[in-house]
Formats: sequence, C-alpha cells, structure tokens
Amino acid sequence: MEQTIVARYLLVYVPDLSPTEIKEFKQRFRSLEICIDNKTSEALSFMECYFCTGGMFQINERPRDVVPRSGSVYLVASTAYFTGVSGGLKFKVVGKDLYLHIGFSNPFLGSYKTFVRLTKDGTVTAEWPYFMLNDGSKKTDECDKYIVELTFTDSHYSPFQRIHCRIFYNENNA
Repeated sequence: MEQTIVARYLLVYVPDLSPTEIKEFKQRFRSLEICIDNKTSEALSFMECYFCTGGMFQINERPRDVVPRSGSVYLVASTAYFTGVSGGLKFKVVGKDLYLHIGFSNPFLGSYKTFVRLTKDGTVTAEWPYFMLNDGSKKTDECDKYIVELTFTDSHYSPFQRIHCRIFYNENNA
C-alpha cells in the first residue's frame, strides 16, 4: 500500500510503512531515502538498479516509474551488519533518447558520496554511476533541454539524509 503526500504541489509516492517496518528501516545501518522529483511532462521509466552493498528495502523491492510532474521515493538500506548502502539507479525519460543515472553511497565508514548524469547512451548500466561517485556536494548536469540537480535534504523515515534528485526543463534552452 502506498500513500500520497502533497507538498509544494508535488505528489510524492512513498511506501505506506507499518510501525514495525518504520522501526526496522530506522534500525538499518546507513539507510537512505532517494527522492526523484520529476518536474517534466515525460515519465521516468525505471530501468535497473545496481548495489555494491545493501539493496532496496524489502517493502520497496520493485521501484515504480515516476509519472510526469510528480515524484517517487526509493528506500535503500544495508543488508548486513557493519555495512552501508551504495549503488546506482538508471531511468529512461519516456519518449526521449535520454537516461538519468544516479549513484549513491552511505558507507559504514566515511561520508556520503553521490553522482548524477543525463546521457543519451542507453547501453550505460546502473553500475556506472556507482563507479563515478565523488563527494556529497550538490551535483548538477544538463543535456538538451533538461537539467538534473542532486542535493541532500532531511529524510522522512531514515535517521540519515535524503538524496533529492530533481529533473526539470532548462527554460533558457527550451
């Protein structure tokens, strides 16, 4: 079951977690929420995910597509003791030859690392952004008329930060 949260005119779909599931997710070491905020009129089709450590939190194993002008939250967490969570996600901009790649890491030791890129190369896998990770600073990329920004915000479920990835049109290049 999912719930819809209306915030700043954005419909964000988040898993409807039971109190037990919320407690379990919060207890997972180095969990992350990844929020995809789609400000375009095209859907983002989930293509694949890659995990070096951790995985999708059990109740959110099948990521949903992100419909136009809405958002979706993906819960990722460690799957063993004394590990973090790290990996990559790949989405296709429906109807366009354009792909969104997101890399993330919340390691057992060390600091957050992220990566985001828009590409026209459909052969690039979800593993690639993981290997391109650098620091946890704000990231921005641009391709054709699209811009993607990746920042950290306060999380809803996790005791750690939320990765907020926003894709929108470049008004100067529309």
